[in-house]
Amino acid sequence: MKNILIPTDFSIRSLSYVHSIVAQHPCEQVNIILMHALQMPDSLFDLMTYTRNSRHVELISSDFQDGCEIIRNKYSSAINQLRIEFFHGSTRVALRNFLLAQNIDLIIQPADHDYNPPSKRSFDPEKLLSKCNYPKMKIQLQRRKYVADKSTISALLLATE
Repeated sequence: MKNILIPTDFSIRSLSYVHSIVAQHPCEQVNIILMHALQMPDSLFDLMTYTRNSRHVELISSDFQDGCEIIRNKYSSAINQLRIEFFHGSTRVALRNFLLAQNIDLIIQPADHDYNPPSKRSFDPEKLLSKCNYPKMKIQLQRRKYVADKSTISALLLATE
């Protein structure tokens, strides 16, 4: 079973890459880890009171949670697990440790994704991911005539490969 990492900014559009993954791996179940990158605090007080997940869960919108549930249900035979993990750090060593801890086999690099950080601590991990020595796959979403905006939950229901 493969563990596949997808960087996310908690937009519905970032969930659309799951469709391509399921189409690429039709015969095996996969674990999908949606990674959101956060910088560590820079002040001593913030660092001392920093907790890993308590304040960051509020970054996940209800639409994104609903989208994850739709994908879990739609691809229940192909997706063993779909979960969200926060990466805390900004160095290659921290990323390598994160990837090792998550047992990542493949990294998905969205080719056409504009990253919109949901908080001031969020950052686009594209540079870090491109420098790591893990297998990567660039995916570009296909344009569909019937889906004008990929930022809605209905786009997840209509998307097929």
